[in-house]
Amino acid sequence: MAASIGVLPFADMSPERDQGYFADGIAEEILNALSNVEGLKISGRTSSFSFRGTSRTIAEIGRALNVSTLLEGSVRKAGGRIRVTAKLVKASDGFDLWSQNFDREMSDVFAVQDEIARAVVDALRVRLLGGRTLVHRPVTRSREAYDLFLLGRDEMCTEEMSQVKNAVASFEKAVASTRVSSRGGPTSPGR
Repeated sequence: MAASIGVLPFADMSPERDQGYFADGIAEEILNALSNVEGLKISGRTSSFSFRGTSRTIAEIGRALNVSTLLEGSVRKAGGRIRVTAKLVKASDGFDLWSQNFDREMSDVFAVQDEIARAVVDALRVRLLGGRTLVHRPVTRSREAYDLFLLGRDEMCTEEMSQVKNAVASFEKAVASTRVSSRGGPTSPGR
């Protein structure tokens, strides 16, 4: 089977079970990073996330998604710190190929998401793709631009023309925000 992966929803292991949004955000960031990997087949988010809370085995999920590997993980929050565990698993037998913990301050959410996505891509490069070069470029480091992008994306999920116009305006503001920060701030892409 060609190099292929399904990214399962990360489990919220926090005592309050209040980090589901963050767990989903990490999984989506990883999916976005993996979509830039040439030669890697990736199961879609909807298909992969349909296994949330399932009792099916890794092998069953791998067969259902038609992938050779699965990425699973968990999120735990304690006070202002968060621990994310990511694990790459061989779908045919459930054996671990790679695992890593990330302990960070919760205030550094974007950095944690980016770091985990890069680590997973690097692990895949070594273990699945024979060292081929992978591409991952963060969209932006500007929190304002990212918030505007997410707002625009949310507004696009409608059939109302006024919401679509709002989405376009949000996207334009995000681009303008990125241009302003690239002229003299540390929030520009690639810095």
